[in-house]
Amino acid sequence: MFSTATASSRRGLLSAGALWAALLAAGCATAPEPAPEPVAPPPPAPVAEAPAPAPPPRLIFAGFALHSQAKAFRNDVLAAEKLARQMDPNALILKLANPARDQPSDWPQATLENFELVMTKMAEVARPQDRVMLLISTHSNPGTLNINVAGKNAAPITARGLSDALAPLAKTPTLVVLSACYSGAFLEPLRAPNRVVLTATDVHKASFKCQYPGEYTFFADALFNQAGAEQLSITDWMGAAQKSIQAQEKRKRLASSAPKMFVGDEAKAWASQPLKSWLQAR
Repeated sequence: MFSTATASSRRGLLSAGALWAALLAAGCATAPEPAPEPVAPPPPAPVAEAPAPAPPPRLIFAGFALHSQAKAFRNDVLAAEKLARQMDPNALILKLANPARDQPSDWPQATLENFELVMTKMAEVARPQDRVMLLISTHSNPGTLNINVAGKNAAPITARGLSDALAPLAKTPTLVVLSACYSGAFLEPLRAPNRVVLTATDVHKASFKCQYPGEYTFFADALFNQAGAEQLSITDWMGAAQKSIQAQEKRKRLASSAPKMFVGDEAKAWASQPLKSWLQAR
């Protein structure tokens, strides 16, 4: 009995010991490490979009016929507009006039207030790659461009006022043409690096063909109605106009009006290009 019980007990003890050893082994065994989760690949770097191409340059033309007591002033604006469209068929055109008798009144009046408004709006829309051409045709006195509406004098444009109106366009290549007596007085106040100024006279001289029935002023006619003008640089264009005016004045025994030109340092490159290539000039 004893031996049997002992053997049985031993078998029980062995079984329990084996079980205990298995439990100890299970408890002491190192748990298997979990499989690492797959790492997602980094998202692809965003492809940089190509910058939108810059809009093409354009010509912005503003013409002002300020005086209602001569037909030539409005006609000067029309001649300048024609050349502007030859330079850029898509030019932005702004025309204001105080028409003489028997002339259409389909443009806005060229009052001082409207002049200032147009110049402000033009400065807002003009971009550095654009080009601006400005024509003012009128009677004048030294330092003032006279305004006359329906035969009545109004507040003029002064040299300081014109200079201030042009100041916001300092970064935009700008051509200013003044067809008026004594307009050379505006050369000094309008000097700027990226600007060209053409005047019908020097400081002390009068211009011609601005009487009531005149078709064009001498200066605007010689410039804007010049055959092949779009093929010439601004400097050659002005030079040809000066020669034409000098010949007319000599033939008619008139005093010299002495048209003048100023070219800013930054304007020299584009002023030397043909007018038809002005938008591409740098």
